[in-house]
Amino acid sequence: MSEKANSFFRYLAYTIELILMFALSTTPGLLPEIFGAKPVLLICVALTVAVYEREIPSMLFGMAAGILTDLAYTDNIGIFAISLTIICFIVGYAANNLIVATFMNFLLYAAVAVSALFMLYFLIRFIIGGIPDPWSYFTAHILSRMIQTFIFSIPMYFLNKFIYSSLSPEI
Repeated sequence: MSEKANSFFRYLAYTIELILMFALSTTPGLLPEIFGAKPVLLICVALTVAVYEREIPSMLFGMAAGILTDLAYTDNIGIFAISLTIICFIVGYAANNLIVATFMNFLLYAAVAVSALFMLYFLIRFIIGGIPDPWSYFTAHILSRMIQTFIFSIPMYFLNKFIYSSLSPEI
């Protein structure tokens, strides 16, 4: 297959994966709540796509995942859409130009990105928003969601590594 056909089918596979993870995340009772929260699988998909693709596709998948995350978890579009777009662009740039995307480096990318996303969400929604007693919500929901999202990004890494290696042109 040509490089364009490979890219098309790879992006199609990522899109189907994004839609499936959105459906899995938003179906009530399908994923169990552990310590009061469920993982955000869309962030896992966006970060793993960002590790393998260039900056612009990474940014576009980050934006799509951010919009879907805002629709599923928040009452307005913006927090995850903007922050995940920027973070996926940075991860895509760093993984392709600065630090090679090995598994250990991906763990570092994922830990920093997931922590930054959820801390920004917490800061905007609860600290600046003036919600009373934000720290109890942080320990009851945000912290467990952060840890679960990081853990679920590991199998997503291997899934997207398989997709990328299967649908990449031979060098």
